[in-house]
Amino acid sequence: MAGRIASQQNFPPATAGEGFGEDDVLGFSPSFRDPENQVFGCEHYKRNCKIRAACCGKLYTCRFCHDKSSDHSMDRKATAEMMCMRCLKIQPLGPVCSTPSCGELSMAKYYCSTCKFFDDERAVYHCPFCNICRVGKGLGTDYFHCMTCNCCLSTKVVDHDCVENCLKTTCPVCSEFMFTSSTSVRILPCGHCIHAACFKDYKTRSHMNTCPNCIEPSGDEGTKPKPPKNRKGNKPNIGDSRL
Repeated sequence: MAGRIASQQNFPPATAGEGFGEDDVLGFSPSFRDPENQVFGCEHYKRNCKIRAACCGKLYTCRFCHDKSSDHSMDRKATAEMMCMRCLKIQPLGPVCSTPSCGELSMAKYYCSTCKFFDDERAVYHCPFCNICRVGKGLGTDYFHCMTCNCCLSTKVVDHDCVENCLKTTCPVCSEFMFTSSTSVRILPCGHCIHAACFKDYKTRSHMNTCPNCIEPSGDEGTKPKPPKNRKGNKPNIGDSRL
């Protein structure tokens, strides 16, 4: 049986304001999602372990924490080791701590051995076609994988107009690659994709309800989208793909 999650246990209080030694620089110390309640994690994730970056050997709670303080990006899938933040033992990556005293403490509610990913707060599933983990209850539940679009889409847009590899491009506003983005993505009637938050910001700043790429109407607030060009079907749809 897996051990209780961090929020259900009593841990030594976090220290603050003390000097940092070599262990702190390398990451050999716990980090907290909620310091007051001693919940392990970081600003990005709640989890009971740190992962050891294969590139530099340092311990970070997640790849975002690594990239934020490094001059290089972390390859999460190359990760082979983790450190349990309860016992501070470095061990092979896995769903539970291997130290007997931790009683098979679960590192997070969700663990993917392919993506080397832990998540304790959201519903997450691994798509074998995208070959990455995505936010959602799973294929056939609230998402499906379109083989033509080559991405996972909400079941609300099953009857959509396909655009080949529609997410394998950058957001026209923030320039982040959208296929692996962790931010909600919106598919416009013209077939172009954009982060939902970026589209909202774009509309506010530009006062335009159009696609930033082609200036076609977005279909919002009474705008009438034009029929799609070179696409299957004749009914434009707007989808929201949470990645």
